[in-house]
Amino acid sequence: MKKNIITYQTRLLWFTAVLLSSILMMPHSARAAADRGQLIVFVQPQVSAVDKAFVQHSLPEIRRLADKMGVSVHVLDARKGAPAQVALTPLIVFQNYRGRSVYQGRTTTPARIRNFMRTSRFVPQGQELNRRENIPVWSRGRSRVWAPLKVAPVSGARPADYNHEAFVAQALKHVAGGFSEFRLQESAELNRADRGFYVDFNPWLSGDGTLYLTVVVFSQFDCKAPVFSKKIIGPWKNFPDLFSQASAAGEDAVKQIIADPASGDSFNPVPTNAPRKTWEQIGFPLPPAPKVKTAGVDISAEIPQNWVLTDSGPDDPPMILFRFPAPLDNYAGEVKSGRGEFTLSDNRMVGGARGYVEIDTRGNITMGDPRLDEAITGSMMLYTKKFPAARFEIQKISGDGKPIAYGRLSPAFVEGDFSLKGKSIPLTSLTQIEPIMGEDNRPRLLINGTFKIDLRTFNIEGADGPAPARHMLLFDLNLILKER
Repeated sequence: MKKNIITYQTRLLWFTAVLLSSILMMPHSARAAADRGQLIVFVQPQVSAVDKAFVQHSLPEIRRLADKMGVSVHVLDARKGAPAQVALTPLIVFQNYRGRSVYQGRTTTPARIRNFMRTSRFVPQGQELNRRENIPVWSRGRSRVWAPLKVAPVSGARPADYNHEAFVAQALKHVAGGFSEFRLQESAELNRADRGFYVDFNPWLSGDGTLYLTVVVFSQFDCKAPVFSKKIIGPWKNFPDLFSQASAAGEDAVKQIIADPASGDSFNPVPTNAPRKTWEQIGFPLPPAPKVKTAGVDISAEIPQNWVLTDSGPDDPPMILFRFPAPLDNYAGEVKSGRGEFTLSDNRMVGGARGYVEIDTRGNITMGDPRLDEAITGSMMLYTKKFPAARFEIQKISGDGKPIAYGRLSPAFVEGDFSLKGKSIPLTSLTQIEPIMGEDNRPRLLINGTFKIDLRTFNIEGADGPAPARHMLLFDLNLILKER
């Protein structure tokens, strides 16, 4: 018994330590006028067709989206001075009192930019760098372009003495020799304003000894649809030279893509001689946190016992946010809708409460980009055609020994079962519960919490990047319930 009490106290102390950061996840209805944020857009006017097209075609739509969300937009010329993180243009940065985030995505996908603003408003990016090893890097002004390489095993009429490791080592040596701009680096620490293209080499050998080597290039923002593909053909004995030709073709394709205003992957590097200024020097320090308003409700009023999940409002955090840990937190999305119930015990204590949340994964999950949405619902990820729902069911809750009441946050340690892709695992979440009055003067129950899962448990392919971040998915719960 004593051991259980100590364990609970330890958990509660841990929760208290993160409570100050968790409180920042409170929906708009529980705070004073919310800090809706600032969108800072760095450009280099007239430097090329890329910036010109962005200003004429993409920026007006971005302004419209930001205005609809109440986010102010500020357009700055990076050549007049910009923080060191501003390595290229156009570059979109969101900031509010919680922190600062850099948009990593195509400028031609406004829905994903909107998703970026919604996510960054409540969960700022982490500070970890994207560390890569044995990777080609092309330095252009302040910016860098990185290109992970992958050589597939030879298919078709593979030689009897074929050794894949030896083949790859020799192939990569000649791939590096075919580059004119990229240089192979043993290690690189990449920033959020650096850009990446994945370069795959797929060799197929015919029975007559002819090698068909296909080089395929993918944008870091879409690993499903290639931006370039070319077949290099020659005798097997000349495969080293064919790999050099293929890498040269891939590099030329990258040069064309980053200069093509219509590609969405295009950009202009910020010159190395552009003045480096701090965020404060360019007039954009992080704004102060808004004040929490006092609840205008009788704190002795009885709390309803039965609650049902309701969709979040336009000024509230998304119901559920999910993302990979930094430096891969540019892969982020949200759950738009779900169903669930929460029932308090007769004495309104946290302990004894029960409930569940269930999400229809077929149409309620988005990353702000139709191609990414298609990928995460496909058979390699959630496989929603076969497994159309994800569910969390509460089995036990430990509280602080006080009943839930208006005007106070109730910490809770929640234990339950999480089901995904037909598999169920035990899951715990540090959670806070608070009853408030909604804009309609009706009771609402706010449940905010966090948890994480290892994707390998559910046979889900992780993101490209360093381990263990590539295998872990973080969740932020921002549930709003109304009286049933």
